[in-house]
Amino acid sequence: MRSRWRWLLLGFAVTFLIIAGLLYWWLHRPNPSYAGQLKLAALKQPVTVRYGPHAVPSIEAESLGDLLFAQGFVVARERHWQMDLLRRLAGGRLAELFGEDALVADRFYRTIGLSHAAHLSFDALEPRWQRLLQRYADGVNAYLDQALAEHRLPLEYQVLGLEPSPWQPHDSLLVGAYMAWLNSGNLAEELVFLRLAQRLGNARALELFPTDLGKPAPADAFELPDYRLASGRRSASIPLASISAPASARVDRAAQALSNAWAITGQRTRDGAALLANDPHLFVSLPSSWYELEMQAPGYHAAGVSLPGVPWILLGHNEHLAWGLTAAVADTQDVFLERLSEDGTQVLRPDDRWEPIEVRVERIRVASASEGLQETIALPIRSTRHGVLIDALLQTPDANPAGLAAVRRPRERIALRTTFDRPDRAFVGLWRLNTATSIEEARAAAEDFRQVALSLLFAHRNGRIAWQVSGLMPRRGRGSGAFPAPGWVSGYGWNGYLPFARNPGVSDPASERLVSANDAMTAGDEDHTTAGGEDRLVIGHSWLAPFRAQRIKALLDRPGTFDLGRMERMQSDRVSLEATLYLASLRRHLPEIKRLDPAAAKLAETRLLEWSGDFSEDSRPAAFFVLLRPALYRALYGDELGPDLELLMGLETRTYGPLAEAMRSDHSSFWDDRETSEQQEGPAAIWARALHATARALQEAVPLEEALGEAAPTLAQLRRLTFPHAFDGEPLLGTLFNLGPIGRGGDHGTIDVALAPLTHPREIGNVASMRVVFAPSNWGATRGTLTLGQSGHRLSRFRADQLDDWLSGQSHPWPWEGPAAGQVLGTLELRPDRE
Repeated sequence: MRSRWRWLLLGFAVTFLIIAGLLYWWLHRPNPSYAGQLKLAALKQPVTVRYGPHAVPSIEAESLGDLLFAQGFVVARERHWQMDLLRRLAGGRLAELFGEDALVADRFYRTIGLSHAAHLSFDALEPRWQRLLQRYADGVNAYLDQALAEHRLPLEYQVLGLEPSPWQPHDSLLVGAYMAWLNSGNLAEELVFLRLAQRLGNARALELFPTDLGKPAPADAFELPDYRLASGRRSASIPLASISAPASARVDRAAQALSNAWAITGQRTRDGAALLANDPHLFVSLPSSWYELEMQAPGYHAAGVSLPGVPWILLGHNEHLAWGLTAAVADTQDVFLERLSEDGTQVLRPDDRWEPIEVRVERIRVASASEGLQETIALPIRSTRHGVLIDALLQTPDANPAGLAAVRRPRERIALRTTFDRPDRAFVGLWRLNTATSIEEARAAAEDFRQVALSLLFAHRNGRIAWQVSGLMPRRGRGSGAFPAPGWVSGYGWNGYLPFARNPGVSDPASERLVSANDAMTAGDEDHTTAGGEDRLVIGHSWLAPFRAQRIKALLDRPGTFDLGRMERMQSDRVSLEATLYLASLRRHLPEIKRLDPAAAKLAETRLLEWSGDFSEDSRPAAFFVLLRPALYRALYGDELGPDLELLMGLETRTYGPLAEAMRSDHSSFWDDRETSEQQEGPAAIWARALHATARALQEAVPLEEALGEAAPTLAQLRRLTFPHAFDGEPLLGTLFNLGPIGRGGDHGTIDVALAPLTHPREIGNVASMRVVFAPSNWGATRGTLTLGQSGHRLSRFRADQLDDWLSGQSHPWPWEGPAAGQVLGTLELRPDRE
């Protein structure tokens, strides 16, 4: 009897081990190999791929066509799911996979027209460039054919029972158009202005949109109807809702793409060579936003990071120079109000003329619950000379995946004008940038980046540095473009685009340093001028707060020479000049706070006033400050803005806000609380309310036992970072595929950024997506790190192997002339299949 049980138990154990082994094999099957030989039919000549530490490839090919083929193949092996999701999101094709739940995102991006823009750009390219895009697509599809034949598709496809479609050449341009869209943010501000103007009137709403420290909004001659509701405080409104897109569409949670970049000339460095640091800020995602690689072919050699799905090196260096980038925060989006005819088919023009509305129909395929069946939905898209009409996307906050304000205007429709009507040449621009030999050639390459406004910084091995803004800039008639304009009034609108020569830029600044951190470009700052001086173009009126840029400049202007290590330490700096601005306001008003509310003054003294503004992970004052900002917003503006307050708070991640300006100047027409008619409040009363509200919120947010017995939690205990997979929010799958939560220091005003929206101050949403310091004197000394790793596969050892370095501010050498000696992980030989 005992013997039988032993055999039964042994049988169960063997069966379990077999099942576990098969499961392990199946789960790891999508992971690519990093050594060996593969035969690929579309390859023309042999290609060698040498993998170094962290699975970073160095690709060597005999022609540009084979090089791009290999790039597409190598990147797709690690990131195909990410690439597929991005092109489907941008092209409005998620519903083909996910059904009706994805229609919100599809309707939005079909209306915006990114797919139309990508096709327009591809068709306008010369045959040479079209063929190279095709070669990249061939490489992606070679991986796809292999994965299908060997049943090695990424786990996501297997979990969902889906099969991807082939990659098309214009898909690469579509991914690029999506990134250009993320770098354009004025639409959100103009829509919020319309909402707040309905509460406050046009003139008073302007106060809430300062341009920069001490600079009010542009004094546009408003000719918009003032639709202020009878009682602004009690008017009906639609509060901002959190984005509730399906899991398939949640990849579009990105805030505006921002960044830090700075360069110094060889006059400031120990070895006499220039240095360039860059850390692009993007919404946290899984896998990483970037893919690191080196590429080499006759006449071409570059290394850096690429955007999965896009050929060439997007951010990196060649033999001669390095380039980094930030968002220029240029105003390349304008909202126009269009007055409709009674039948809704025409819009009013000056001199009482009527102009027909153009209509095109997009057809969206939607997967149904029945396997293999699809239905097609017709989506009519209406446009005028001022752009596409977007009202259908703005009826409710959840009608679009971007969280744009819900706006309704009587008798009017909202048109959006963008630069997507002109063919882009960014693919050519990247080639020119990747092969530039001089500062002048690099700056000239920026002209081909038409749809995306970037602030490009360059550092040459000869010690020179430069800066150039890319992107088409509208030639406007009346108005600044900062706020909506009436389409029926003469003079408003775009009259083509300004010549590229007007775009801001500079070479070899007298300050021997250049800084770009999404801050205001003003004529008084030599970093942000052109040789033409008086011909310099003002590219916008809405910038992020200048605190990151100010801190970078302060550190660069300290005595002493610089080396790569000092630049890397700057990237980990967590001191906030914004916090010091708030603390200065608090100190000014502390005597009055003590008189009005001694308990609030005590909170200020014990929680904040001894703090230096350092957002280290173990800082308790920093945790208090994280909740103080939203409390100040509510105390100052809540009585008049009501539910629409969150709309204004939501803009804080993309523009300099009115709260910081009120703290700086003490001037605001909102100090007095309209709900307390018996008294008139000032800054001290607002501070007192906010301090008490913050103390309560902090105690509710983190129970004392989680704070290790201390009286207040640390920043890392209060605020966490989670890297969300596309399955985020789905039961079980989200937990299995997400990474985090992780306690994190930094803030949106620190160089080491950790941006959390004021509406959700405990959830970090935007971070440095990678960091790099380029060393032109010795390219092999260039160092950087991604947030996570090279691979997108769930069980790959390279999925998050760079995370610890990223969290601690460490880095690794980027390859140049292949992996360093003794550091080769494996060599993969790609061979043409002649059979």
